[in-house]
Amino acid sequence: MKEIDWYIFKDFLDCADEEKKSKLIQHLADEEKEEVLSTPQLPLHPSKGLPNFSERLASIHYSWLTPLLEKMYDEDRYLFISVLSEKQQEKLYKYFDLTKDVDTLSDIGKEYISSKLYHYFVKKHQNIIPIECLPDDPLNDLLDLTRNELLHLVDHLSMHDLSIEMKTMIDASHFMKIESLLTFEQKQYLRKLGKSIEPIAFKPIGLNHWDGDEKLLKKILHQRGLNRLSKALSASHISLLWHLSHKLDMGRASIVKTLFKELKNKKAQQILVSQVCELIESA
Repeated sequence: MKEIDWYIFKDFLDCADEEKKSKLIQHLADEEKEEVLSTPQLPLHPSKGLPNFSERLASIHYSWLTPLLEKMYDEDRYLFISVLSEKQQEKLYKYFDLTKDVDTLSDIGKEYISSKLYHYFVKKHQNIIPIECLPDDPLNDLLDLTRNELLHLVDHLSMHDLSIEMKTMIDASHFMKIESLLTFEQKQYLRKLGKSIEPIAFKPIGLNHWDGDEKLLKKILHQRGLNRLSKALSASHISLLWHLSHKLDMGRASIVKTLFKELKNKKAQQILVSQVCELIESA
């Protein structure tokens, strides 16, 4: 069985009383018994129902839809765009330079097209667990954030890397210019971090050799924040990464996926999780 099958099987097995459950387990092979007993219980039993496809699509960033819609004629684009959220529609109408509205679909028609769209995303990821059924994880709270709140969190995570770099900076003019590029909240967070020793250090940014390119610095810092987020997620269920990536645009999601490598140092990974959780609470 695939991993998600074990989760579903375990949940339905748990519906039985202990005596019946024990008898059912006896019919499994030893390795299957071990698998089912080690599988954690899902927070929501799938039989209790899941959100419809329209609601699931609403959390996906519009950029993920563009590759599919680019292959369509305008008439078909209007049809598929019409089942999306108002925000997604606005972005896609602008992206494809569309202005025409379409007639409202029936509820059945909307759900049918929504299901086609959603399965377009998950057809290569059949092992993905719905958000509502994700195993308990403090980082699941990331999915409650808006895209802007996620980007805000990423930019603040990068301050951990910057705080290390600032302590080794030689050129005072660089120090002042870098600070001028930060938001008030970033400065406040950076000063807070500067009062302690950063426990997790990645490869130095090399700001002593920075040429003053503001856009490049912001890009580097943002990637550093994505790196910390990716490493924090490295011990989480792969479904959490999938759902979070689809809240982001395709470009950032690609970076997160590339940097998604499990740390050998479990303590370091837990510290990164704590850093992310602290920022979630203040979001």
